[in-house]
Amino acid sequence: MVVEEVLVPRLVKLTDPMEQIMLGFAEIGFPQCVGAVDGCHIPIQNPADSNGEYINRKKFASIVLMAICDHRGRFYAAEAGESGKSHDAYIFNGCHFTHAIDRGAFFPATPSLVVDGVAVPPLVLGDGAFPMRKWLVTSYKPVHNARERQFNRRLSRARCTIERAFGRLKARWRCLLSPLQIKLDSVSTLVGACVVLHNICETRGHRAPELEERPPPLLTEMECQQDIVVGHEGGRGYDPRADSNLEEGKEVRDALARYMCG
Repeated sequence: MVVEEVLVPRLVKLTDPMEQIMLGFAEIGFPQCVGAVDGCHIPIQNPADSNGEYINRKKFASIVLMAICDHRGRFYAAEAGESGKSHDAYIFNGCHFTHAIDRGAFFPATPSLVVDGVAVPPLVLGDGAFPMRKWLVTSYKPVHNARERQFNRRLSRARCTIERAFGRLKARWRCLLSPLQIKLDSVSTLVGACVVLHNICETRGHRAPELEERPPPLLTEMECQQDIVVGHEGGRGYDPRADSNLEEGKEVRDALARYMCG
């Protein structure tokens, strides 16, 4: 399809220099950051033969758009099509962009920030649904001290960039608010086209229409989010205890918290 083969590679990518993106997030309050990641549910008609495979935890049928955006809310990595029943951690671990970042093949070579001997690479911010990596930072939970609370507050403020980007995406293309009246195998193409058009609008300064959306989660909500449940059907076999990246991610987060919050 033209959307997947031509438009997405040209328009869903890093367009600003890494240093400019980092500066943009630093102005929000979070240094060494190049993006925020999240999943967004796109309502669909429940396929008659799916046996509830696409019914998410909010009890409607959906597929998930998993994406990373820059400081301006432009998506530079996006994949859609996984069942809304699946946990964000499972979908994230299967994304092509996740594997590319893991290999060091996604972001241009950029010097890491070094804090107390810990190299802090260009970072992507996520909420508690995501498994930490050296390059993916989530909030502390539970919070043990003032430094961790301050870190969470700054992470929450910067991470809301992706929440607002999804809000503007749906405000512009309101077909994404109601179950799509198209065949399931065409949904990812339509969503990809909306993402492409969203990036064009964001780059050209187009103001999104007003849309009454649920506000981004409060800091206290993020800190109280439930951990990934091992063996939960939505987890599709993801076991956080077996994640070899977890300890490395914690080390980077602790170093960054010391650097940012004293």
